[in-house]
Amino acid sequence: MISYGVGFSIWIQNLFIWIVGVRFCYVVLTKTSLKLLDKSPLSITFVLIILLIMPFWFNGIEGVHRWITVGPFHFYMASIILPMLIIYLWKLSKSKNLLFSIGFIILIEGILIMQPDAGQLTAFACASTIILWRAIENSKGKYITLIILAIFVLASWMFLDHLAPVPYVEQIIFLVADMGSIFLFAGVIALLMLVYPFFIPWKKDTLAMALGLYFLMTILVTFLGNFPMPIMGYGISPIIGYLIAITALQKIKIEQRKKGFTNDEN
Repeated sequence: MISYGVGFSIWIQNLFIWIVGVRFCYVVLTKTSLKLLDKSPLSITFVLIILLIMPFWFNGIEGVHRWITVGPFHFYMASIILPMLIIYLWKLSKSKNLLFSIGFIILIEGILIMQPDAGQLTAFACASTIILWRAIENSKGKYITLIILAIFVLASWMFLDHLAPVPYVEQIIFLVADMGSIFLFAGVIALLMLVYPFFIPWKKDTLAMALGLYFLMTILVTFLGNFPMPIMGYGISPIIGYLIAITALQKIKIEQRKKGFTNDEN
């Protein structure tokens, strides 16, 4: 961004949120417990859904409602809230209340299709498929759920928004490529390193795989349309969502090891 003349007030936000976010996550990992995750999951899920629909109360851009504005900051709510919703969906699926879980997913997909946000909808659908596929024991139920999610994904791609891409957001990887092969290689490696913690260490962990697939898809859909590139490029919201996901996942693993659980029980 600096190389292409992007202003200081823009790129410094990324650096600031990384520093503050990592510090906050360290405190969460070392000084707190995640008892909140086990208290009133339905109430917390309700609050998260309210936050997800809040952009509809703010002025959209060409009919697109994805952001809420707080002073000089614009928060892309789906990229912050969806990682948390995936975690709570995983918790709901463990309670075997599958009909509620499926209804919960359909509600989230409906909100995303109205924003509209095909990229986040597709990523969330993929993550949800991993969770439900392992939770639903009936084969017919698995395929019915898969078909429902596929319909939402196809519908979202039929009604794409027409917002023009911002070079240092959606097209950041192409700007990196213009700087030379070495920079492109470093950029691709950086993106792969983001999803590595989810896929490699905990291969049998449903939540880790779901979150990993979510972030992987948010990267891949960028090459199919004008969807914000997570972490790389301008945008503090994807960074917040990523830090929430990786911290919560690690904290859950710590809590489970204390209780004697194994990955196979996830």
